[in-house]
Amino acid sequence: MTTRSRMTVGSIALLAGACSIAAAAAPALPAESYKKAAEADIALLKKHIETCDTEPTQAKRFAPTAKAVALMIALYGEATGDEALRDGAVKAAEAIAKKDFKGAAAAAKDLAPKGTGKPLAAGKLHEKAKFGLEEAMSPFRGSKVGGMNIEKDIRDAMKSGTADPAALQVLAVRTAALGEFTAAFPNDKAKTNKGNEAKWDKWSKDMIDLSKKIDAEAAKGKGADAKEIVKTLKLLDAKCSDCHNEFRD
Repeated sequence: MTTRSRMTVGSIALLAGACSIAAAAAPALPAESYKKAAEADIALLKKHIETCDTEPTQAKRFAPTAKAVALMIALYGEATGDEALRDGAVKAAEAIAKKDFKGAAAAAKDLAPKGTGKPLAAGKLHEKAKFGLEEAMSPFRGSKVGGMNIEKDIRDAMKSGTADPAALQVLAVRTAALGEFTAAFPNDKAKTNKGNEAKWDKWSKDMIDLSKKIDAEAAKGKGADAKEIVKTLKLLDAKCSDCHNEFRD
């Protein structure tokens, strides 16, 4: 993640791949972390769907992220044993894939995190709603172009040396979930040999593990060590850079 153009739609498209190394499964994070992320992302999903429905010219920008967010929420439901949340979010994602934004809005209307039980069996969420790597990377884009502003938020925290624990806890859950989806979508270069497949898998897992560390520290609230969080954010940023330098044409 070293250039401003890294997360453009054009560059992301170069990463798109058809096969998967492993099915996406919910990262092992505390239920409370998932609940916070779900509440934030449900609100964001509804806004993105509304934008797609009421401003058709913006749908091309906002729909990829909306689909990603819906499947992230489904992953949160899977992690917390919340079948209704998972199934409702998948339904919204599938409607978005069909450009049925009114149907997506109806599916998202009553989404709410409720479950805190045993995780559900992994449901191959990466195979739902014609999902792919380009869409999984879309949330990293800036909010003005339909993303979730993840890349900028990481960089801003790194630059300032400070961290808002509540915001970064949600960010960490998001990047952990996106790491799982990334692992499931190696691009053509990553699939050329076992060595490249191993690198793709490792860097995806590193992304997840670093996200878990950020979540664990940020969950301490006022007692969180901002320097430790920023240090881990820098490592996360470096892993993204390593992957892009190796696999992006």
